[in-house]
Amino acid sequence: MKKGLLVFGGLIIIAGGLVAFGLSSGKNVATSNAGSISEQKLYENLKKTPEGKQTFANLMIKQVLQKDYGDKVNQKDVDKQYADAKKQYGSSFETTLQSSGMTTESYKDSLYLSALEKAAYQANQKFTNKELKQTYDAYTPNVSASIIKTDSEDDAKKVISDIKDGTSFEDEAKDKSTDTATKDKGGKLDKFDSTVSSSVVNSTVRDAAFNLKVGDMSETPVKVTADGTTSTSDSYYVIKLNSKDKKDSFAKSKAKMKDIIVEDKLNSDSKAMQTFIGKQLDKADVHIADSDLKTALSSYTEAANQK
Repeated sequence: MKKGLLVFGGLIIIAGGLVAFGLSSGKNVATSNAGSISEQKLYENLKKTPEGKQTFANLMIKQVLQKDYGDKVNQKDVDKQYADAKKQYGSSFETTLQSSGMTTESYKDSLYLSALEKAAYQANQKFTNKELKQTYDAYTPNVSASIIKTDSEDDAKKVISDIKDGTSFEDEAKDKSTDTATKDKGGKLDKFDSTVSSSVVNSTVRDAAFNLKVGDMSETPVKVTADGTTSTSDSYYVIKLNSKDKKDSFAKSKAKMKDIIVEDKLNSDSKAMQTFIGKQLDKADVHIADSDLKTALSSYTEAANQK
């Protein structure tokens, strides 16, 4: 759950309150002995702000894409994303949302819009069988792995020696691991596959886990070099592979392979989605009557015109 995504979701809710449900110039949102503020006055001020313009853009994009692609969104996937985020943040979930100016409903809306955009983009892509097969061959399904993170190679070697001498991996993790997210769980990570973000599972740790046989532990410490951003010193891991899901047949995996290909395309080209949305807006013959909102969709239409 990234803060930028949370803010994006908040904009959708603002749009819902001011535009989607309609405004009445006669209805006040607040009164005082100094005067009142009407919905219309609030709207007139908000629509001129960068947040207001983005709110309008989000609402317009959602409306355009829903017309042709709304039925392609898998709501179960959206619900799972929400549940995963809630599980990840635990008791601090709602306070994290609040600190980003969001509610649980606005966050759900942001996840839905993101899924809608991706579903629409994917529906307009062509996939060759060769491309799908190459992606399938490179894919590793979910594994369950446990880790023990240490600050030095010697510490990691001592952990390996202790486990070989009979100490359980779980007890060593609770006693010796410096990874605060997993040590209390005996070092166990949430299941992950080869598409996992390196910000969730370090790519070196991921690859080392994939190269183990189920039940085996790394015989030597796995070094993760400091990147200078998320870590400033090298770390050394002891890794155990607990289980590995069976890989589905190529025929059953085609839909997932398409998802992976699309995700890779969007990650490698930051303008790809913006360009696609711009073309969809043009196709929908969108015309903006309000002068204050004339430029709200410019970043999308300009990206489309550059391609």
